[in-house]
Amino acid sequence: MKALDSSVATKCALLVLKIASRCNLNCTYCYMYNLGDSTYRNQPKIMSDQVVDALLEKVRNHCVKHGIEVFDFNFHGGEPLLVGHQFFEKFVSKANKILLPFTTPIFSIQTNGTLLDDEWCNLLGTLNIHLGISLDGTAEINDMYRIDHAGKGSYKDIIKGIETAMASDKLLNPPGLLSVINIKSNPVEVYNHFLKINPHNVDFLIPDANYDSPPLKPDYLSDQPYADWLIQIFDMWFAEKKPFGVNLFESLVSAILGKGDQCDILGGTNKELLVIETNGGIEPVGQLKICKNGFTKIGINVIGNELDEAFDNDLGLLFHLSGQKTCQFCKACPILNICGGGYLPHRFSKVNGFNNPSIYCKDLLKLITHIQNKLFDAIPEALLKEAGVIRLSFEKAEKMLKANEYLLEVEDKELELFAG
Repeated sequence: MKALDSSVATKCALLVLKIASRCNLNCTYCYMYNLGDSTYRNQPKIMSDQVVDALLEKVRNHCVKHGIEVFDFNFHGGEPLLVGHQFFEKFVSKANKILLPFTTPIFSIQTNGTLLDDEWCNLLGTLNIHLGISLDGTAEINDMYRIDHAGKGSYKDIIKGIETAMASDKLLNPPGLLSVINIKSNPVEVYNHFLKINPHNVDFLIPDANYDSPPLKPDYLSDQPYADWLIQIFDMWFAEKKPFGVNLFESLVSAILGKGDQCDILGGTNKELLVIETNGGIEPVGQLKICKNGFTKIGINVIGNELDEAFDNDLGLLFHLSGQKTCQFCKACPILNICGGGYLPHRFSKVNGFNNPSIYCKDLLKLITHIQNKLFDAIPEALLKEAGVIRLSFEKAEKMLKANEYLLEVEDKELELFAG
């Protein structure tokens, strides 16, 4: 992988604010607590007023410097509702006072939903905070991994919170759902369950994994189980005229059609987000915690550092440019312009660092070629021929990559002989 160019234009337009470093749930797949990183234990449980004041000052400086007219704040955790009502009232008031009218702040929150009640919904609506709730599917599926510290399932409490939010007339929109894919589940059941809830949108997340901690792939499933799972949902969603938003599908459709930004699990366009921990630490995306304990700690803090300094760090800049900094294997891939090499945390190995394709490479290849051909099916064949469109099947794309892999192996052996 080539050295990073630190002169490239960089900016951040979204902060993921880890306002609480503890959680009332203990989801087994959580990158914060259960995938090898324990640094949360040394951090304040709740973000202090001092940190909030410093980060808002640094956001203002950043927006003025880069001419940013809209800036997103995503309240996260841990469980962000643990900080209490007053934190949000003070934060939103300060942000509006400091940033307006030059920059408009936008607020969202991602919660496990177990603490949601009418009072919370009224407050979030009053403060114009968009609501996202985490739910992995039906009770049986959700409670397989989304458990509390006593090992008890969270489904009943989450559904109660969702129902409260859906009934609220104060919220800006119905809540969105965030769902981590469980390939042991029936995707049709999960999809139909979400249809009944009728959320504003659903984000399906591939579990965080890399070459040292590979994803679950039971023997009875294919070599691309995550693609197979998602394809079943895509086909229903697409046939039903997109009954709710699905960020992953919409991003892929947009990328295939040559327009729009891409979602996080794809490499794609530059990543304009940073994470602020409860102690004020500025970090690249939190999922990189799966690489090694303390991996995301780059030694800068909103108390004393500007946001741009995150891009002076190799890891911060690499995440920002992850769609441009791909391995040689990816560079010959026929869908690189769509996949972007996959999500940076999913490329890691102790041996090669990030110089790998995504651990979900074949899943992405199968999913993307399927969606691409579904879109082409909706276009008259004459128009496709006129535009010079050549269909690409998963099987053909896989053969192309295998041929490229062989050539790279031959090249490596020749280099070894030459060096010897």
